[in-house]
Amino acid sequence: MLNNNFTRKIGFANPSCLTRSFLIASSLAIFTAPQFANAAGFEILKPHRAVYEIKLESAEERSGIDSMTGRIVYEMEGNECDGISVRYRFVTNVNANGDIFTSDQQTASFEGPDGKQFNFLTKAFVNERLERTVKGVADKDGDGLVVKLESPNERVVDLPTANFISAHLVKILEQAQDGIAFSQLNVFDGGDEADKILKTTNIIGKPEVVSEVLSGEDAKAINMLDKQVSWPVTIAYFDNTVTNSTEPLPVYEVSFLLYEGGVSRKLKMKYPDYTISGSLVALEMLDKNSCTIEN
Repeated sequence: MLNNNFTRKIGFANPSCLTRSFLIASSLAIFTAPQFANAAGFEILKPHRAVYEIKLESAEERSGIDSMTGRIVYEMEGNECDGISVRYRFVTNVNANGDIFTSDQQTASFEGPDGKQFNFLTKAFVNERLERTVKGVADKDGDGLVVKLESPNERVVDLPTANFISAHLVKILEQAQDGIAFSQLNVFDGGDEADKILKTTNIIGKPEVVSEVLSGEDAKAINMLDKQVSWPVTIAYFDNTVTNSTEPLPVYEVSFLLYEGGVSRKLKMKYPDYTISGSLVALEMLDKNSCTIEN
């Protein structure tokens, strides 16, 4: 079977990555929140729904992967006074070590408008059978995070402070607009056991306009981005618990073109044993609900 990294969220901006942050399924809970004064910078984001066709770029022999195809559906909704909801679904058809199976990861999250609370729910299916559920809420408390997990086991985890996924995306966009080429940020996305944060290194290239339709992309979707500025972004995610003196290897790395508002295209996700790519095949800009800050 495929290694455990396969069923992690992809952070893209979402990227989580994309994925990691990347998050979705209509059957999952939709979280809501009261209005708060804006503190997380969510006004920079544009609600949208994007669909990506996934294919295997390369795989090491030790991965056991012979072929992989699939689809990601990413949906962001909300605003700066109500908070941001992200729903993400990643379905793949995999041929690995002679086994053919379907993996379906569905995630829903809500990030409060002040950036201090993060609700998350992830369900992982293999061949339509529920294999795992991770559900909880993370709160910023002083200089750290307090994560209260409901599933797979009830427990409370104390972690160092970190950005949640939408706030991480906002910071990448702000740095891109300010011409900052490199940064390091901690991220918590509720992935895996939801008991650790990830260190990220973020590399942002110079702004460019990429109007041509790339291989595998849908022209109608790309035309919606015509003449808009984008930045090539690469985010590497590292295990924050690794303490040895050797140079750590990333858990995974994602690269993409990032547009103002948070839309991404030209995805590439590199894991230790394999690399997959994602082509934008559908894009819908969603209505941004009116936002009135209460005094």
